[in-house]
Amino acid sequence: MDGIAILGLFCLISAVITYGLGIFVYAKNPDSRVNRLFLMVTVGASYWAVGEYLIWSINSYENVLFWLKASSCWTVVIVMCIHFILCFADHPVSRRENRVYLLMLLYVPAIILAGVNFFTDHIFTVGYSPNFRYYYTPSIGDPIYTVATIYFLAVLFWAIYVGLQARRSAGNDTLKRQSSSVSIGLLILLGFGSQSVVILPLFGIFAPNLVFIGIVLFSMAITYAILKFGLFILTPETVATNIIQTMPDGLILTDMDGRVITTNSSAKKLLAGTFQTNPGTFTGPPLPEPLFSTIRNDIVQKGMVSDYELTPDPDTRKTVSVSGSLVTDPDRGPAGLILIIHDITERKKAEKALKLANEKISLLTHLTRHDISNLVMAVSGYLEILESEHDELRRKEILAVCSDIMEKITRHLHFSREYQSIGLHEPVWQDCERLIMRAIDDFQHDRVVLTIDLIPADIFADPLSVKVIYNLLENAMRHATGISRIRIQSLEQDDGSLAVIIEDDGPGVRPDEKERIFKQGYGKNTGLGLTLAREILLVTDIRISENGEYGKGARFEICIPPESWRKKSQGISGKE
Repeated sequence: MDGIAILGLFCLISAVITYGLGIFVYAKNPDSRVNRLFLMVTVGASYWAVGEYLIWSINSYENVLFWLKASSCWTVVIVMCIHFILCFADHPVSRRENRVYLLMLLYVPAIILAGVNFFTDHIFTVGYSPNFRYYYTPSIGDPIYTVATIYFLAVLFWAIYVGLQARRSAGNDTLKRQSSSVSIGLLILLGFGSQSVVILPLFGIFAPNLVFIGIVLFSMAITYAILKFGLFILTPETVATNIIQTMPDGLILTDMDGRVITTNSSAKKLLAGTFQTNPGTFTGPPLPEPLFSTIRNDIVQKGMVSDYELTPDPDTRKTVSVSGSLVTDPDRGPAGLILIIHDITERKKAEKALKLANEKISLLTHLTRHDISNLVMAVSGYLEILESEHDELRRKEILAVCSDIMEKITRHLHFSREYQSIGLHEPVWQDCERLIMRAIDDFQHDRVVLTIDLIPADIFADPLSVKVIYNLLENAMRHATGISRIRIQSLEQDDGSLAVIIEDDGPGVRPDEKERIFKQGYGKNTGLGLTLAREILLVTDIRISENGEYGKGARFEICIPPESWRKKSQGISGKE
């Protein structure tokens, strides 16, 4: 058996071993992304090896050319191998949220180079030698070949570096040995592959592709890691890692300066992805200051803390609870912190709903038991007077008073029904302009000039917020004599809040009444509209006040905090 036949047989053996190893690894844990990717690598490498076997076993120009082109997928096999290393090391580029970067960095160039190899001779070409007969050889000197070589050497050395970094940061000896085996195997693969494709051709020396010797040795290194160190197999260490990565609570390990050592995907989601997780970098602690320093100091003093509340992303209105404990070194000194991030959004909603329900019950109890009871007693008293009263004019006066009292009772009952609906539905983002226009459509304003000047914005508020605007407009028309103009405008404040202002040219509100008008039962119409307005806005911590100058008109200002509004690109301005 000559050397060519031995080489071909070696390629065939490489294909069988590599494919069998991939099936073995996949069967150990089919749910593992790393195991599935390793299977894809071995299937691609096996196909490549079979093509190499057919090149040397059926040596003719047509056959060599056919399998040279048919094996153009070798570029994808190499980047899949690198992808496997990145997944094994849990490199940020390998994570699902960074798949675009992975595609652009590895797979798109590999597919382009595979196409170049398939349609042209810029990377490999078919040659002839009396010793080897027909063979393929790299296109030395071709710019595309040079670019392809530099690219693959760069990404392979990067993969080796990532593997070595994974060994350095491994949490125990078993994981260190697993990383060492994978890195050594990759180095062997790189060494053999570069000899026949890069190094020897630079000196004018042709040699058959030795990458398959590297593949067999790489497979042997992987097999050793599986049998000796439990690579790809669920062990207590890998189970713990899997639990950490899949647990719904976020976990962050930091040093005492706040540098993130490791974290899981839940932490990044819960904290809105605002912190840096790349090893060796530090852009700030994972939690905003001064909260992180406060937690760290408390942990150092107490050993552990719990229930620090934080809203990482105002847009999502998500609330998290941060707990932590101290990690010590062998001398029992402080070495780092473990932070657990728990989503308590639903709990906070429930607490707020319970508080709101209690407030409603208290107010409605007061309304029904006190106010309505008093009104009913008043009606009863007037009816007793009416029975003994014979003066017709006096009887009409008493009936008119009873009618007014019944109207008040009706308003109380109507208020009770509307008040019960506050907070019943989740607050939502609403177009401020559209909300105000809905209120205006229901409001009769033929006698006044209505001016609107709004910043295009969305506000986060109770769905009943349209009643607030309507009540303010209706209140102006009911109470302000001689009113001719109502202006609605919005202004961004220096503190980031948004002020929605509704003002008129009526007589205004006396200084001693500016707060009392929001109290239930105040005024000739019992103040139910303004009370309802304030309660609706408080669902999302929006405040309302009257700050107009008495004698120059009323001015109601609705103050929306920064986290409860956001700018839009379009809106209305100056409409009348």
